[in-house]
Amino acid sequence: MKGGGFQRPGAIIPASVGALRSLTVAMAVMCYLACLAIGALILIDRAVQSWTSGLAREVTVQVRMVRDADIEIELEKAQAILTDFEGIQSATVLGRDAGMKLLEPWLGSGNLEGLPIPRLIQVVIDESSPPDFDALKTALGDVKGASLDTHRRWQAELTRMARALSILSYTVLALICVSAIAIVVFGTRAVLHANRPIVDLLHLVGAKDGYIARQIDGRFLKTGLFAGLIGVALGLLTFFLLSLTGPEGGGGIADASRSLLFAPPPVAVLSYGFLLAVPVVATLICLITSRFTLMRMLGDVL
Repeated sequence: MKGGGFQRPGAIIPASVGALRSLTVAMAVMCYLACLAIGALILIDRAVQSWTSGLAREVTVQVRMVRDADIEIELEKAQAILTDFEGIQSATVLGRDAGMKLLEPWLGSGNLEGLPIPRLIQVVIDESSPPDFDALKTALGDVKGASLDTHRRWQAELTRMARALSILSYTVLALICVSAIAIVVFGTRAVLHANRPIVDLLHLVGAKDGYIARQIDGRFLKTGLFAGLIGVALGLLTFFLLSLTGPEGGGGIADASRSLLFAPPPVAVLSYGFLLAVPVVATLICLITSRFTLMRMLGDVL
């Protein structure tokens, strides 16, 4: 008794146990890596959706310079065919500079003068009622030097790339979970061995294994939750710092990080929901794995 009341008994496993501190650090690192993998998955999915939807809305007609043909006349013929074709909303002839910009990364800006640069026609299609591309290709056969690019090959490449990156991210998440389980198993064994005298004493006074495990469970529950929250905080901090590495609208990882952190509410709820699931999963891993390991070890003590 103290001060006229009962003193609350101390915990069986103190929070200052070295094995618990090491477990907290290791689990926080695992949760941080899990947040990065989840963020990468979200960004990959959004980027591919944006790119493929943009490609699906537009197709391109290329008109090359050919002998005995006036390219301007052929462009007018192609534009007239496209404008009158069912399923096409608009057809805009782009200037010669558009074709030059596409070739500059490979040939440089100083080597394009005098070259027969193809002309491009940007075609916006009706997504609800797309045109018959085979029929469109046949109709453009009357235009000398014309070819139709539906971007389907690029869509397929983007889809394959996104699928490969998603599989990689899921694999990383699975490995993180397996590693976290292994870490909790070793941490549980270390904690129990470090407090073996206390456990033996509890057994001597008649305490059951379930009671001892429940007393220790609380420590691992708090460890998993605390480590998960630290991991999420570090993950969000990382994406925030990445969002500061470039100007707004400049593309790259900076804009991607901004889109993850400052997305519209319906999208943000889903994104933050996945990230905030990390502490929950970490807590469950700590709780379930430690309970299973404790019960097996306590059974071997007797």
